[in-house]
Amino acid sequence: MKFLVIKHVIAEGLGVFEQFCHEEAIAIETVELEKGDAFPTLDGVDALWVMGGPMNVNEEHAFPWLIDEKALIRQAVGERQLPYMGICLGAQLLADALGGTVAPMATPEVGVLPITLTPAGKIHPITAGLPETRQVLQWHSQAVQQLPPNATLLASSALCPIQAYAVSDRAFGLQFHTEVTAATVTDWVQIPDYRADLETTLGANGCKDLQQAVAQHLATLNQDAKVLFNNFLQVVQRQSQHE
Repeated sequence: MKFLVIKHVIAEGLGVFEQFCHEEAIAIETVELEKGDAFPTLDGVDALWVMGGPMNVNEEHAFPWLIDEKALIRQAVGERQLPYMGICLGAQLLADALGGTVAPMATPEVGVLPITLTPAGKIHPITAGLPETRQVLQWHSQAVQQLPPNATLLASSALCPIQAYAVSDRAFGLQFHTEVTAATVTDWVQIPDYRADLETTLGANGCKDLQQAVAQHLATLNQDAKVLFNNFLQVVQRQSQHE
């Protein structure tokens, strides 16, 4: 089995999901856009993962590869019917590529904060086994405002009504960062846009406060990530059996 992973910045990769992939002997092919990598074909790929990044979905003038990335997402999800997991920017790109809308939030959402599963989320295969309300790492100033056609809302928060959603039964967008590890805050605070969002929301001591919050909740965050990963793996395996 092979996952194609698109990274928009070097510091923001699969996180704890990389460990889970290694445990399952899943090969990982990584596209490093910050290094200038080109998008490969989808031949031999069992699933597409698109990670986060500080750019916005409409910044095609500054990041021309966004045009090709959205086309790749449409090909993967629409034509190839590949399982898809989008985290933060990856969730926003999925919505934008398939006809939804993404826009700035009034205030960035940063911190370890609660989300709540919707009635659909309580019974959906991708979120099966998760508690109705759970703490997650949030770090974003843009959000999906309107879901694409045929999408199902799976989770919401007070500041961001669209926290998780599914398109059909194979493509999923998560606004929150379930890939979090002990190094995440230290790594991401070096990204100027992320530091600005953090300090706008949490103040000058926000980095230390967020590091402490992540450390306090990390075991549970990673347990929930493993549940999501196992659920996604079942989706990939079912899709492979149907081909």
